[in-house]
Amino acid sequence: MNILIQNILVFLIFGLAVGFLVKKFFWKPALSSSKKKSASCGSTDCGCH
Repeated sequence: MNILIQNILVFLIFGLAVGFLVKKFFWKPALSSSKKKSASCGSTDCGCH
């Protein structure tokens, strides 16, 4: 019984970690391209951010 609970927790934590990495690096929401850019650098993109 104890090993079953440990296995469930390991797979649950592993799944959450993989989901976090996919969301952080691979999943791009559709609204990200329509965000307004800050004009603090002026009209050209200086690459400072």
